[in-house]
Amino acid sequence: MSRDERRERILAAAARVFAASGYDASGMREVATAAGISTPVLYDHFPSKARLYAGLLESEVDSLLAGWDALPPSGTAEELLRGRVAAIFAWMETNERGWRMIFAETPSDPAVAEVHRRGQARATGQLTGVFAQVPGLALSADLPRDRANEALAEAAKSALNAIATWWWSNRDIPREQVVALTTDLLWRGLGNLIQEDT
Repeated sequence: MSRDERRERILAAAARVFAASGYDASGMREVATAAGISTPVLYDHFPSKARLYAGLLESEVDSLLAGWDALPPSGTAEELLRGRVAAIFAWMETNERGWRMIFAETPSDPAVAEVHRRGQARATGQLTGVFAQVPGLALSADLPRDRANEALAEAAKSALNAIATWWWSNRDIPREQVVALTTDLLWRGLGNLIQEDT
């Protein structure tokens, strides 16, 4: 087995272990056993549990955000928002490991928490781009549009994170209903800001 092949086996095993137990409760020995290698070989590839988890977390954030690029253009601001919300929750439903890593737990390790923070900042950046596509907002706040877009994106992300975390413990609710609920929450506020002539 080549070094790259062994690394891929380690990542796949680590993903299973972290998904089953979470970051704090998982150990490098457990990952090594799942990968069918010795613990020293694991440390040869990844010098710490934090580095191993951070690599997986970055990969999951890449996967989540990459799906947005494939979405078709939207005719209205509501379709734009609904499409993005639907894509996020569809990704969660088919990627439980990423769902848990991004939304359901924030590891206590400072190095991993920093990777988590950077992933959240990337998500805010993506959502800011969504708000920038809305042609006009009737804001009562006297803010430059780019700053308003960023603030609205941060608020939308917080709402999405909260509902994603709630859904983790309420799997009996169908995804379509979670999308509808989230869109209602976000659109009822945003919809009132859309200028009539746009």
